[in-house]
Amino acid sequence: MPTFSDATTKDIIKKHGKVISSGTEVFEERNDFDTLPISPSIDIALGGGLKEGSWVLLTGDPKTGKTTTALQIAANCQKEENGARPIIYIDGEGRLKAMNLNGIDGLDREKMRVVHSDEEPLCAEQFLDIAIKLITSKDFYRCVCIIDSTSSLIPERELTEDISGTFRAGLPKILASFCRKLSNVVTQQRATIVIITHFIANTSGYGKPRMPDCGRKIQYQADTRMEVKSIKPWDVGTKQVGQMINWRILCSSMGANNTECQSWLKYGTGLDFVQELLSLGADLGLISKRGAWYSCDFMLDHEKDLTPLLKENEVDDTEEAKIRFLKFQGQEKLYQFLKKNESVLKILEQDLKAML
Repeated sequence: MPTFSDATTKDIIKKHGKVISSGTEVFEERNDFDTLPISPSIDIALGGGLKEGSWVLLTGDPKTGKTTTALQIAANCQKEENGARPIIYIDGEGRLKAMNLNGIDGLDREKMRVVHSDEEPLCAEQFLDIAIKLITSKDFYRCVCIIDSTSSLIPERELTEDISGTFRAGLPKILASFCRKLSNVVTQQRATIVIITHFIANTSGYGKPRMPDCGRKIQYQADTRMEVKSIKPWDVGTKQVGQMINWRILCSSMGANNTECQSWLKYGTGLDFVQELLSLGADLGLISKRGAWYSCDFMLDHEKDLTPLLKENEVDDTEEAKIRFLKFQGQEKLYQFLKKNESVLKILEQDLKAML
């Protein structure tokens, strides 16, 4: 800790506490913040992932994977290697289903704190007050708080009075107050706030025809802003197993702006990391494709890692045998190979990150 020589700074610190730091102190503290993963494809588009101590805004139409992606973030952050972080889930929609909680690989449901309405419905102010109490608590240091969604939060006046359609305009002010109250706390607590919202029509006559249903303050507050849309169903044979979705990164806490990526959302599993890496590898030439045949050409540059894999599968250590071993007819066979051989999948991810 530096010792400030000027009397004014000393007086301020004496009166208010350690409210002034050197630029070096702030840099070292913030530079030490962890990077939190979502999925390989999204992490690359973001420039590495999400920074702890930041605000994240996920916007999109219904049924495009926003809740699944948020729960994927939660599952990743519960892992020991990512800090075993406490998870707070604000179920403002009241629609969190068993299939949501059971459909994410690695999600520890018992260690989540889900805030929801009981016999009496909670209003927006109550939901957000509870969130603030949890986020600022020492018990939830470095937490991930998911708010699903701002579009479903109901201001107290709207909840208690007759339906008239006149109170919705008060919600952006409530959300703005929530942001202001937590503005400094999120960094100090190293919390990560993930806010889900939907698109609504922009009736102002200015800007884009659609905008996030959360007011401007949250959009300004967000370090990372992501917009999602569904591209096409994901079919394996004649069965639809999920959907392909497109993420547009408007801004990122890691510095990447105006980038895009595709994710593969698999029903009952969450974001499919294997399919993401396979698709990226094929697009960038690490996996070659000729007709219906796929070849893991990138493994030929990793002889040290390939040799034990050949021995394990009783494959001769000749060039012809290696090429034949790494060649697959149909994407599904390659998918199963990558899923079975985690070491190969990790090498593919490392090579992709090195390229991008």
